[in-house]
Amino acid sequence: MDALTAMPAPMAPTTAIGRREMLIGGALLATAGIAFVRLPRLPVIAVGGSIKDVLPTTVGAWQSFVDPDLVMPPNDERAAAAVYEEQISRTYRADNENPIMMLIAYARRQSGMLMVHRPESCYPGSGFTITADRAVQIPLARGVTLGGRFLSTARDERIEQVLYWTRLGNGFPIDWDEERSNLAKQNLQGLQPDGALIRLSMISPDPATALASLTRFASALFHGSGRDGRALLAGPANV
Repeated sequence: MDALTAMPAPMAPTTAIGRREMLIGGALLATAGIAFVRLPRLPVIAVGGSIKDVLPTTVGAWQSFVDPDLVMPPNDERAAAAVYEEQISRTYRADNENPIMMLIAYARRQSGMLMVHRPESCYPGSGFTITADRAVQIPLARGVTLGGRFLSTARDERIEQVLYWTRLGNGFPIDWDEERSNLAKQNLQGLQPDGALIRLSMISPDPATALASLTRFASALFHGSGRDGRALLAGPANV
């Protein structure tokens, strides 16, 4: 056998391998340390007890009542139960007003796997067609105005106008992209936000009239709620 071909390939010096491994290991430890430091540690929780106890049954001129004809999108309860700890649905009525249906779902902890359940997905999944969808500002009180969405939906002869907003801690993302970025920012700040979806709807063919009524109801609901109720609706920073 030729002596040159039989000669083993030269090995890198042990000191060079050790130095490289130390540098890589140090970088990995630093990355792990940063990730550990930035883990969400401070929970943002609006309601400690049941949300049913913090929302009034009388809201301005509206009074809660049992509506045997109330029709909720059939996927609502199953979908909300999968991602939220609690949910409440009520119907309110007032003289010379169409009844207002309220659905609030609440989770005390949001994560990358626990995203807010939005009507844009649940209504079409329940056979509704969304005929209009736009971002709106919802004034709850002086100095407290939230970003939300207003939808017009239809299924057969039923035309339902929907006003809703989502809350992550003290933020109010109006779409999926804002929701993800808002959650990421709060996590990087060390916050572990709770999450809520507040949906108000009305059977009406007139979107402008319905939006005005639903907005008035939202403001009356905020003013008629105690501290925990206001925190549920608008975040602990806005009570």
